[in-house]
Amino acid sequence: MDAKDKIIVESVSKRFRNIKALNSVSFSFDKDEVFGLLGPNGAGKTTLVRIMVTLLAQSEGRITIFGNSIDKNRQKIRQLVGYVPAGVILFPHLTAKENLLYFASLYRIKREHAEKRVEELLKTFDMWEWRNEYVKNFSTGMAQKINICRGILHDPKMLILDEPTNGLDPKSRQVVRDFVLDVNSSGTAVLLTTHAMWSVEEICRRVAIIDRGNLITVDTVKNLKREELKNQREVKVFISGLIRDRVKFRELEDVSWIENIEHEDQYSYVITLKGNAHVKELQKKVVENFDTVDTFRVNEPTLEDIFISLTKKVS
Repeated sequence: MDAKDKIIVESVSKRFRNIKALNSVSFSFDKDEVFGLLGPNGAGKTTLVRIMVTLLAQSEGRITIFGNSIDKNRQKIRQLVGYVPAGVILFPHLTAKENLLYFASLYRIKREHAEKRVEELLKTFDMWEWRNEYVKNFSTGMAQKINICRGILHDPKMLILDEPTNGLDPKSRQVVRDFVLDVNSSGTAVLLTTHAMWSVEEICRRVAIIDRGNLITVDTVKNLKREELKNQREVKVFISGLIRDRVKFRELEDVSWIENIEHEDQYSYVITLKGNAHVKELQKKVVENFDTVDTFRVNEPTLEDIFISLTKKVS
């Protein structure tokens, strides 16, 4: 893609006196992506996104958003980008609707359009019935949903969500997940930052992982899992089906398993292999000894497993 269709972070560093919060971080993603920026608390994620939305100045490096430099086109960047910080930015003494209409006025959205936009967003996040309730009476999760609405009032071309699921219950997290996929399918690029790595596996194809201000890796989730699986000393495989020859199946060497009889000749196994190299051999044994296979699933490493493994290598 052309630079006008990308968000490009080039060798960005940030110092706070003697502390280096970011150390030459580089990555890019396209306008049609949901891109994950992952790392533990204190890794530098929030510092980087605050630079991207022009709230902080970088010490070194450059960032362009759809061809616009954040240093030369600050007002344009603020029009293009919607930012939802981890902390709630709302007036507690105003209602949900009053808050959103006020922020819509700051974006110079006409009142009639603002009214429609606020109603649309509050209904999307199941908050319409609470529109006239004061924010000070909201739970953390309810306030966070209004906070997300605030960040997207102006239909940004890029949306930055910094720890968006903080304080949300499982149902509300699902609402946020569905919303992210929906706005992305409508043409909005999304940068999702989080320390809860499990929360991005379903919605991010590519991620950047940072730790203590350093970029550890940028890759697809699929590739990261594949590489980590190759390095694991033990791999769990889940199998179920109608088995033909139990005795022969159990002759496979260098494995341990839990065997469960479900009914008659229907068996399920949890098998631990000594390394990923044995998976193909196991697949062959399954084909030879099962009449039907309902499940054959290799237990994949999580992004949290991958992060721990990668940071061990660079520490």
